[in-house]
Amino acid sequence: MKRAALAAALLACATVLAEDKKPPPPRKIEGFVVDAGNVLQPEAELALQWNWSGGAATAVDGIKADAKGHFERTFKKWPGGLLVLAYNDKRDKGCLMAVNDEASKKPLTVRLGPLVKVKGKLATTDPLVPLPADVTLTIATVEGNADVVKVKSGAAGFSLRIPPGKYRLRWGHELFRAIEQEFDAGPRAELDLGLLSAQPTPVATGLGKTMPPFNAAFVRGGKPDLQITDYKGKWVLVLFWGSWCPTSSTQWLPTLIEFHERLRKTYDNYQILAYHDATAKSFEEMEEKLAKHGDIHWNPRDIPFPLLLDAQEGGTVKTWGVTGEPTVFLFDPEGRLVKHARDYGMLEKELMGGGK
Repeated sequence: MKRAALAAALLACATVLAEDKKPPPPRKIEGFVVDAGNVLQPEAELALQWNWSGGAATAVDGIKADAKGHFERTFKKWPGGLLVLAYNDKRDKGCLMAVNDEASKKPLTVRLGPLVKVKGKLATTDPLVPLPADVTLTIATVEGNADVVKVKSGAAGFSLRIPPGKYRLRWGHELFRAIEQEFDAGPRAELDLGLLSAQPTPVATGLGKTMPPFNAAFVRGGKPDLQITDYKGKWVLVLFWGSWCPTSSTQWLPTLIEFHERLRKTYDNYQILAYHDATAKSFEEMEEKLAKHGDIHWNPRDIPFPLLLDAQEGGTVKTWGVTGEPTVFLFDPEGRLVKHARDYGMLEKELMGGGK
């Protein structure tokens, strides 16, 4: 009897757990799109994100209203709330509307109003480092930090229309320092953000030159003030990585160790350095972060080449302008930067005499 009661209790517990893990039921939102005068807006469209290019806006997975201004969409997985950006068919009226869980349970009225034309231009500060061919800026709300618009910028600049409000413009590229600028598109007809300066990083301007000195807080496997100049006469490969990054920790580091073990059987005129970013304040903290990945099959204390930990303030990641990890830098025997890519195999090509 006791066993039967225990089995029943366990079954009941399992049933409760199973019920708790059930996904939330689908949720249908519906309503009408109108203007400030309550005139229905046929063919209006709602979306969580929009793309603006050449003065035209395209919805990403939009919800389009019918000829009577009515719209509906069923979400198989209701996120619990939405921030919807809506435009009429001419894209000259719109609104941002937050739809929380409670509001979604009844018909919605999406009321469109006047928009603000926002324009500007992105330009490089160094003509020797041109902007990439495809420049796409992100416009996010300040409150909630939700990305709502992606806008392409060309030679003539960029232009879009958005509802009045406070926004944050962002742009990032591996060869340029990140741009982030808040602006208030208050009730007005037009807002000119002017010229946005894209400043190339030292990486972008450093080809054929030496880079700023390392600013490491700690070094394992080398002298405390270790620098690239210590290896004059050798090719130097520097990997920038972070223990927070699974790609760096579970793929790049162990593979680079194997790469080094293979190369050293044939070559001795090279040096590999692993440079950890400033997200860890000590090697102990770095190892704790690595342990959280759970699939580390190498010992960070046994790395066969120097491991450097970036300084907390004014570190090398900042002064070099490293914008993404993992990434690799290759220096020639004179200490000059020759290549920057996510490809450590370029070291072997140079050692073999075939690197171009």
